[in-house]
Amino acid sequence: MLGGDEHGHSDEDHGDDEIWLISYSDLMTLLFGFFVLMYVFASTKTGDAEKVREGLAKSFGGSYVAPYEELADQLKQQAESGDHPILGQIDVQKPTDGMEITFRSNLLFDSGSSELRAEVRETMKMIAELISDSVNDAEILVGGHTDDSPIHTSKFPSNWELSTARAASVVREFIGTGYDPKALVALGYAETRPAYPNRDESGKPIPENRERNRRVVIKVVAPGIVKQPTESTAYSAQQRAEAKANQAAEKLKGGQSPNPSPSPGPAAPTPTPSAAPATPSPTAPTAPSAQ
Repeated sequence: MLGGDEHGHSDEDHGDDEIWLISYSDLMTLLFGFFVLMYVFASTKTGDAEKVREGLAKSFGGSYVAPYEELADQLKQQAESGDHPILGQIDVQKPTDGMEITFRSNLLFDSGSSELRAEVRETMKMIAELISDSVNDAEILVGGHTDDSPIHTSKFPSNWELSTARAASVVREFIGTGYDPKALVALGYAETRPAYPNRDESGKPIPENRERNRRVVIKVVAPGIVKQPTESTAYSAQQRAEAKANQAAEKLKGGQSPNPSPSPGPAAPTPTPSAAPATPSPTAPTAPSAQ
């Protein structure tokens, strides 16, 4: 026999009143898990975020397709079709934060030139369209590299100018296809990042390695990489330093000191009037020049 209180309420009535707590606790647990996942995706680096997505897909019994796999497959199909012969000579790598497409410079440019060859322009247009169709909001970093052979021309005083100009040529080709300029970056590395040693231990050049080091790398990355706060901050600091230097140069041209603090020089004329005619010192005319 079930017990009850003096008002006739049984113990079962109290149990029914609290059954909603089960659903409520389940809801709170799901919401907590949801916000934890949101925090992880917002604070995790690109490569780590992909690992999280892969783990979640496998945990829930789903399948995971690595980023840029579709793009790599389409590039392979284009290379096999024969419509773009140079694609058979490119190198495709897939690091954790994106995909890298490496061209030897002799496939794109003549020696000592930064102008894309006419026969490769269509290939660049095709690659830009594939990237735009395969990877949502992809950002592209184009890096130009040279070997350690110096260059001295009126157009390219050093390998820095040549490598940067070649990267910029590829970027301009992408912009010409309608790609968002804000998602593009041209970088020149000169000979500072060789993929292979340019010389052997005795200092003798290795021609085949030099040829492989002369390259252009198109790196496709996830959104947010191009617009790094550190890059913009460094650029602003450089601009501020240049502005200060320009201001100092302008003041010097105008006969003013870069530090406008009062100088003890102008105080020379303050002695008594008898001092000036008594001794015509050669230092007297120098007082105005200090201003």
